[in-house]
Amino acid sequence: MSDMYKQLSEPFPREMERTLSKGGTRLTYIPVSEVIARMNRVMGIGSWSSEVIKVERDSLDPDFIVAHVRVTANIDGQQVIKDGLGGQTIKRTKAGTIVDLGDEYKGAVSDAFKKACQMLGVGLYLALLS
Repeated sequence: MSDMYKQLSEPFPREMERTLSKGGTRLTYIPVSEVIARMNRVMGIGSWSSEVIKVERDSLDPDFIVAHVRVTANIDGQQVIKDGLGGQTIKRTKAGTIVDLGDEYKGAVSDAFKKACQMLGVGLYLALLS
């Protein structure tokens, strides 16, 4: 196992972990800003990138946003590409109007980005705890 992978997959301090109730289950997650900071610190700012491949309202459920993000990283002299998918439910007021559609798109992209980084080891331990 490479030293870089060990650094990427290192657990985050407990105070960085957040919890969310979703579908009757409590999930532990790391804020996207901490994932970006980990990637920058371990990989170096110029050694990785992310690209939004697609982000749109779901065709089967228009109250859901789906996103596809690709992370490209240089690890041990090799280009590694990982894709992640994420989603976000559109929040509405009691009157039925959308609260902040841009925020929902951002949330879906952030979720997809974190999933792609998880495939490089970042926050992977959280998925193993579930």
